[in-house]
Amino acid sequence: MSTSHKTYITLTPAGVFEAFSQSEPTDMQLALQALLSGRETLLVADWLERYSELWLESFVEQGFIEKLSTFLPAPNLPLDQFLPYVVASLSGKRRAAIASDEGFCLARIGYTQEEADMLSVAAADFSGFMIRQKQRGWAIESQAISFFQQVDLLIPETSFVFLWIDGSGYALIIDGEPLTNNRAFIELIWALKTSGLKFDS
Repeated sequence: MSTSHKTYITLTPAGVFEAFSQSEPTDMQLALQALLSGRETLLVADWLERYSELWLESFVEQGFIEKLSTFLPAPNLPLDQFLPYVVASLSGKRRAAIASDEGFCLARIGYTQEEADMLSVAAADFSGFMIRQKQRGWAIESQAISFFQQVDLLIPETSFVFLWIDGSGYALIIDGEPLTNNRAFIELIWALKTSGLKFDS
């Protein structure tokens, strides 16, 4: 790791799903979350001051961490302003919303307020359903629910992606094809993690 003083690391989309999948994260998941906890990407050397090099090797091998040659700054806009920048990269229909696990719409783009409110309540219901089934012993490992209109099941009509950030549950509601395998998804979760929930009032 001789280049650790000038190599930066960040999460991949798969790393985001792994890091923020549980309300009570493991130590390894917290180590991943640390990569989206600051105002800019971390140097490998700085991360290794707190966490194991074996963990780093494992995370890279599993595709959870990406190495970078330059640092990236965290998004620094209120979510209502930031969401329009990323939503076109997340939704095949350019419509998305963020809901709290209590069923409140926190930010939306493309949806009317009424649509976003209805979907936010539905997201809370689905989240509760998944939690109840886990408690009953059904080992649900998924972090998303999708609904389809066509029987070919190729492109969902609406998807609900569930994430836990600093003990709070969120649902990312995506209309049309969910496009979470890109940097915009990482930046959205980074914005949620570091913004202190800076929403426009």
